[in-house]
Amino acid sequence: MAGTFEILARFLEKFGDEVEGRQMTELPEETRNQLTQLAHGTLEPAARTELMAQLSRNPDWVAWLAQEVKSLRGAER
Repeated sequence: MAGTFEILARFLEKFGDEVEGRQMTELPEETRNQLTQLAHGTLEPAARTELMAQLSRNPDWVAWLAQEVKSLRGAER
């Protein structure tokens, strides 16, 4: 059992600064509405450009967008 902790301690010594978590950012309602419009293809080009910049800063929001697109695909069938 002591060997397990030694392995973990060496790992943290080697990668300590690089092992970090990132808090998932809250998806604001306005952004959620814009992502829905994007999924439907109705988002204005200027808003789309800004939304893409927001998505690059908040990559965890892409999963929400993917779910929205998947739900639209299911509704078409």
